[in-house]
Amino acid sequence: MDDPAPFVDALLARGFTELAGVPCSTLRPLMAEVEHRPGLRYLTVSAEGEAIAYAAGAWLAGSRGVALLQNSGLGNVLNPLASLAIPYRIPVLLIMTWRGRPEHDDAAHHRPTGAATPSILSSLGIPWKLIDEQTPPLDALRWADRVLEEERRPVVLLVSRRTWAPVDDPDRAHRPAPRCDGEIPSPQLRVGNSRPGRGDVVAAVTELFADEPIVATTGYMSRALSRGGCRENHFYMQGSMGFAPTLGLGIASVRPELRVFVLDGDGALLMQLGSLATIGAAAPRNLVHIVVDNGVYASTGGQPTASRVVSFPNLVSACGYARVRSCASGDELIDDLVWAARRDQGPSLLRIAIHRREPTPLERPAATPAQITESFRRSLGREMS
Repeated sequence: MDDPAPFVDALLARGFTELAGVPCSTLRPLMAEVEHRPGLRYLTVSAEGEAIAYAAGAWLAGSRGVALLQNSGLGNVLNPLASLAIPYRIPVLLIMTWRGRPEHDDAAHHRPTGAATPSILSSLGIPWKLIDEQTPPLDALRWADRVLEEERRPVVLLVSRRTWAPVDDPDRAHRPAPRCDGEIPSPQLRVGNSRPGRGDVVAAVTELFADEPIVATTGYMSRALSRGGCRENHFYMQGSMGFAPTLGLGIASVRPELRVFVLDGDGALLMQLGSLATIGAAAPRNLVHIVVDNGVYASTGGQPTASRVVSFPNLVSACGYARVRSCASGDELIDDLVWAARRDQGPSLLRIAIHRREPTPLERPAATPAQITESFRRSLGREMS
């Protein structure tokens, strides 16, 4: 077993400063080493797919990201890999434990995914390499770094059990347990006679915050945002449903001097509710999360969502957002948007109830995903390699 310290040194030397993942006993030595290192940020996420979105956002903002996971969660990352990292040409390093590896003893529930892991990665065109006796960790990282730079696509390092030796953590037993301070704040509900439409919200946001980075979720939201022509400081997601908030979190974490706006939808947010807890725990003061709630999946024909029984403001407050408000009146829209975007007071969430009428047609952005990536990163002052 190797000491994880040289591997972490090599990550830092190559600019991998943003790491996100879920707990894994095999990766525990690496995670423990990362947690002690100045210059590295490790974020525990609620589900593996969030780690991909966070790392992608970090790269868009000019850093390099790593997703740490076990291959038992491989199914949870297929969506953001296939519809975000690959088509948008965003290089994300995945360090993934290979549980259930054929001809190796492991629990029965790991075996099906373990046997399928290489073929799943290969079918997506994702290069991968196993860290083992023939390919030590540092050699594997050098290979992965070269592929990431040259090919601009995700790369996976598969990790065998007992790759890294355990790291002593004498402070672990003395760390205070997380606790909840105070009561959950009551959200402020703004009720009026008429609800705004999606177009009203998008027009107000783009007028008030014309030069700010905006991430729009998939479906009609990204289409509405691009309707007047694609802008460099707008990131239009197509696919990766539910991952706009953690993509925005990655950008906001790397670029704290910016206000980062996320235009989300009720259906998309319901798909990845765990991201609310991830954002609440990370507590980015510069993230403005705007949820447009019409109670339906608009772009697929208007099927109802479950938002009618969900109080997003109460839910978000319970997850640790600093400021929460709900808006149901077009008359209050501008004031509420200005309230949500107050600098360095986030994370803020503004839930906006809108009517269900949609302008037609709403076409997908004219730019390709790769073009969207290049222009958005350029708008943040990060030249493409």
